[in-house]
Amino acid sequence: MPIIEGWDVSPDRFKQFEKIMSEYPIDDPIITSRCKLDKEYGLLVVSENGFAWRIRTGGSGFYGYMSSGKSKWIRWYDVANLNLKKKGQVLVEIKVRKGGILKVDKKGNPITKKWKLTINQNKGEDKSHWKQREENFFDILSKIYERNKTDKDPETSDSVM
Repeated sequence: MPIIEGWDVSPDRFKQFEKIMSEYPIDDPIITSRCKLDKEYGLLVVSENGFAWRIRTGGSGFYGYMSSGKSKWIRWYDVANLNLKKKGQVLVEIKVRKGGILKVDKKGNPITKKWKLTINQNKGEDKSHWKQREENFFDILSKIYERNKTDKDPETSDSVM
C-alpha cells in the first residue's frame, strides 16, 4: 500500500482497518491513524477520494458495546473547508446531505456541520515520531483535500455522515 511512511496501521487497529476498507470505496490509503472524532475514539483512513473513520469497537460496559460499529465516510467534494484548530487537530467543515442529496439553506447555500478530528498516538509508537505526525497532520490533510476538492457539488453522494 502506498501509505506515507510512518502513517501505517498500528497492530491494534488491523480489524478496524479491514472493516473500513471492506465497507467503503476507499482508494489506496495515504495515511491511517488512531483518531478522535469530536469526543469518540476510533481509526482514521485517508485516501484520494475521501476519508473514513470508524469508532473503536468493543470496550467495557454498556456504552462501549452500544456504540460499536459506528462509522463515517466522507468524499472530498463534501468537505467545504479545513481549518487548523491546533497541532494535531483539524476542524473539518462538511456539507450536510440527507439520503445523498445536498441540504441547502433558503439562499441556496449548502448547510454545513463541523467535525473536530484529533489524531492520537498509535500503540507502541515512539514519542518523537508521534510528535512529528502531530505536527504534519494538517499540512498532509490539506494537500490531499486541495488536490481532490471540486468546484461543483454533485447531485448525489455516497458519503455516510
